[in-house]
Amino acid sequence: MITVEPAFVLHRWPFQDSSLLVELFTQQQGRYRVVAKGARRPKSPWRAILQPFTALLVTSQGRHELQTLRHAELAQASYPLTGTGLYSGFYVNELVQRLTSQYQPVDGLFDDYQATLERLGHGEAIEPVLREFEWRLLCHLGHGFDWCSDSNDDAIAADGHYQFVAEHGFWRVAEAQRNSYSGATLQRLAAFDLSEPSLLQAMKHIMRHALMPYLGDQPLRSRELFSQLKRNH
Repeated sequence: MITVEPAFVLHRWPFQDSSLLVELFTQQQGRYRVVAKGARRPKSPWRAILQPFTALLVTSQGRHELQTLRHAELAQASYPLTGTGLYSGFYVNELVQRLTSQYQPVDGLFDDYQATLERLGHGEAIEPVLREFEWRLLCHLGHGFDWCSDSNDDAIAADGHYQFVAEHGFWRVAEAQRNSYSGATLQRLAAFDLSEPSLLQAMKHIMRHALMPYLGDQPLRSRELFSQLKRNH
């Protein structure tokens, strides 16, 4: 039985003479690729809607790794991402592409992804939105860590100093040093308090290190594009 499911386009490439190869992120099947036959033709109804950040309803068919798109329609209007919000959306898409496996749906991730696009589209402060998505993504994939206890299962102490070690969490150190965080800072981050620039910066560093083992050595293209955008402005 062929079912219709909510989906977003993560990426797309020209395919053969008039088609598109589309990487979808769907609620029921997770991430997978389809061939959208004829989608690049001027009169194709898919030409305009098979775009990132557009909520779709899709049907695909096939038994192999590469399916064929049978139906696609708009589920609602596209999220209006522009400027920094647009580049942030590409970053979120790249994280989903790099950290999830094909045909392995992750409970709750699709809803968090869509909520993140909504927040970016509504013009919320970008850094907190991205940090929350990064954290939720790690948790959904089983890579979350404890913000309230250190590597010895001792409670994070406000007057202590800690270093973050990817895949392990926080290790207490004798004194403040480069790349260490005060316990008071970690207690605020545990409550997702990002109300000050120093807290945002600390969260950004921690999440970047937390993601590193799962992203591998290949740089994130969206980060490179974002750096170019900042240099040009």
